[in-house]
Amino acid sequence: MDKNNNTNPITDFSLTELLALSGEEHNGLMSECIATESESQLEAFRFPCRIDAFIIGIGIEGETMLSYNLHKCHLKKNTLFLFAPNTIIQVHAYGAFKGHIVAISSEFIRHLNIDLKSMIPLLMRFSEHPCFELTDQKLINSMSEFIALIRNEIHSPESQFSKEVVSGLLTTLLYKVCDIIYNYISKLPESNNTVRDRTENYFRRFMQLLGEHYRRERSVSFYARQLCITPKYLTTLIKRISGQSVSEWIDSYVILEAKTLLKHSHMSIQEIAYYLNFPNQSFFGSYFKRNTGMSPTQYKEQQ
Repeated sequence: MDKNNNTNPITDFSLTELLALSGEEHNGLMSECIATESESQLEAFRFPCRIDAFIIGIGIEGETMLSYNLHKCHLKKNTLFLFAPNTIIQVHAYGAFKGHIVAISSEFIRHLNIDLKSMIPLLMRFSEHPCFELTDQKLINSMSEFIALIRNEIHSPESQFSKEVVSGLLTTLLYKVCDIIYNYISKLPESNNTVRDRTENYFRRFMQLLGEHYRRERSVSFYARQLCITPKYLTTLIKRISGQSVSEWIDSYVILEAKTLLKHSHMSIQEIAYYLNFPNQSFFGSYFKRNTGMSPTQYKEQQ
């Protein structure tokens, strides 16, 4: 993509492109996961941009003002911040902000051994206010140490199990962040904790329905009927609040289940196809390849 194309007001960055902007060389894990404590290269974000990565960080010193999806956020020392992939970010004030930061590509996230179905609703609730100040010094030290371990592993010479070590550390970090978010949300005043507008309510109900029916139902119209709204309206609402379409949410749940069964169960590919309500193995194979770039057999054999 031409980064200077003025017809598109929002620039999209991959992690590789972000590394190139910073002048750092990259290879192996560095193209899938970045961990740094250097001063942020904020100049790249003076205009709205999206990064195809999950970003977790905690401020060390200095401060800066940025916006995420048009909402303002003040980052400073001990601020925990978390941005989902494709969040629109723009920096408004340039200060000597420094933090422990991890950026994980969307593709790498999908390969981690985490329960996305339980994490996603919690992370989505936090997405409206993705930064807050930590006051527990032990918790601050713990978060900083986790990110430092990841950074050290990524910048060490790559070994046979480097990817597995980094994956394990990232999995632990994500669960730790979710635990912090859960405790943070549970302490909010009741009015802030329970009042939701109509869009949020539809999203929450859709996610609940998806968790119950994704093995059998993959059509947008099914979920729209359950919510008594049109498929077009449901798609608009879900895209607005989550950045992903209804079809993308359905596909992510089905593919995650399929990958888990291919990797960890003794079911045949045909049995998995029937379990996930595909008419036959051929339909399942086409669906899986369209979403992953490989056939179920290829995915199973690479494990």
